[in-house]
Amino acid sequence: MVLAAGASRRFGARDKLAARADGEAALVLRSAKTLRGLGLFKRAAITRTPQLPKELRGAGLDLLCIGAGRAQSASLHRAIRAAQASGASHLLIVLGDMPEVSRAHLRQLLKTPGHHPAMATSDGRLAPPALIPRRLFAAALRLTGDRGAGALLRRAPDLRRVPLPPGTLRDIDRPEDLRKAPH
Repeated sequence: MVLAAGASRRFGARDKLAARADGEAALVLRSAKTLRGLGLFKRAAITRTPQLPKELRGAGLDLLCIGAGRAQSASLHRAIRAAQASGASHLLIVLGDMPEVSRAHLRQLLKTPGHHPAMATSDGRLAPPALIPRRLFAAALRLTGDRGAGALLRRAPDLRRVPLPPGTLRDIDRPEDLRKAPH
């Protein structure tokens, strides 16, 4: 599940997720493409509106709209409900503004998930992508405001930390972050 419903306030007037990450692919499309070939039962993106970002329409993902102005937890709730409805044993969360996360990195996260949650770690921090097992879905649905599942997963005693190379978990918040992105 690609979470792509943020307001991008720090990016300015342009839609951050439609910005070109590597000269040819929109930032969010780059993230969406990482889900291909992973054997996932369902691939989807959570967006603010059904029109945005248009680049996702041909990516083979279901588009799930939460509406504009909603808190970060609304994106997570929509993703959890979609996972529950499909009978998924886990929910893989990928952010639409982290262009350095690759399919190979996601494969590492998906290895032998069991009933454990998993979260990527790089440069001394834990961050998405993350793998949430079904047993934590109800707790994730209780999160409110501008909080994702990070705090919930960090408290899990059986959290698997999946080390990724330095710089992998860098997200794009401002136009200058995109210019600094490795290609």
